[in-house]
This record gives sequence, C-alpha cells and structure tokens, in this order.
Amino acid sequence: EFLNANLWFAVNNGPHLCYDNNSQSLLLALNFSLNESSVEKLECEIEVVIRSMENLYHILQDKGITLDTDYT
Repeated sequence: EFLNANLWFAVNNGPHLCYDNNSQSLLLALNFSLNESSVEKLECEIEVVIRSMENLYHILQDKGITLDTDYT
C-alpha cells in the first residue's frame, strides 16, 4: 500500500512517502525551493502535506491498517 501511495503522490506532484524503520514512522517530504518563495506559498505546501497525510491515513484505515497517531 505504501508503494501505491507513493506512486499516486508522484503522479499528483504530492509529497514523497518514506518509512523510517528505526522510529517506525511514516515520513511525508515535499521538495520546496525557498528561492522566490513566500509565506503564503509555504503555507500552501504545508497544507498539501497535511491533506496528503489525512488521505493516506484514511486509505490505510480502509485497508485495515491502523497507524499509531500518538506523537508524544
């Protein structure tokens, strides 16, 4: 499912999905150039990552995969 999600994100210019085995964490990363950027553009890109994370969470949940969302 992670590979499918990564392919979908790639087609839609979304973030890259990575898995960190040491911390058992999913990471969403987005390439964003700080040259010629603004606060508004950065906020927009952050919103893209958040929406992608929410979509991925729901897709995995529909497949019976539950992610631990305890960030403490």
